[in-house]
Amino acid sequence: MNERTIAEAALVVVDTEGIGALTMRRLAEQLSTSPMALYHHLPDKEAVLEAVAQLLLAEVEAPPPGLGWQETLRRIMRSARAVALRHPHAASLIARFPPRTPDALAFVEAGFRSFRAAGFSPSSTATAYRILVGYSLGTQDVELGGYFATHPATRSPNGSLDQPSTDRILPTVAEIGPLLAAGDPDQEFEHGLDIVLTGIEAILPRE
Repeated sequence: MNERTIAEAALVVVDTEGIGALTMRRLAEQLSTSPMALYHHLPDKEAVLEAVAQLLLAEVEAPPPGLGWQETLRRIMRSARAVALRHPHAASLIARFPPRTPDALAFVEAGFRSFRAAGFSPSSTATAYRILVGYSLGTQDVELGGYFATHPATRSPNGSLDQPSTDRILPTVAEIGPLLAAGDPDQEFEHGLDIVLTGIEAILPRE
């Protein structure tokens, strides 16, 4: 038994039962061992969750050199989204724990390499990385959390005893709100990615 074995077993538990179900005792049961045996490898549940995050991040594609920076980043961003959708119960760990291991950092290296090959400065590359991480984690949270599916504006509420109906005081919200839940997540992710990459191309300086 080693850290990877423990993390893989923990991911199975999280995928099937959720993060809340993961305890050191439950993990020990999954591995047919004792909780104390786990502490020789990882000190607590937080360390286990961090190790699970590294497994997830290692699943993100690291494209080979020579593709061009936009194609490289498209592949990385699409792959990161696919990992989150494949592991919806564990996806929040990607936002909590940045990549640390060589396997988890492989896609970061590929992205940095593509930016530098295209002439972006180290500073511009770092800025682009922060922008792309923000877009990736933000869309992941919105999509998996069902933000727009539960948005009150989609239901055109009728107000209350103390306030008039929404369509009287917020007519544009009443008009647009019901459309918020009708979007196609795949198309909107690609559209947003186009906007982000176009902005990086237009604004960030190169050497």
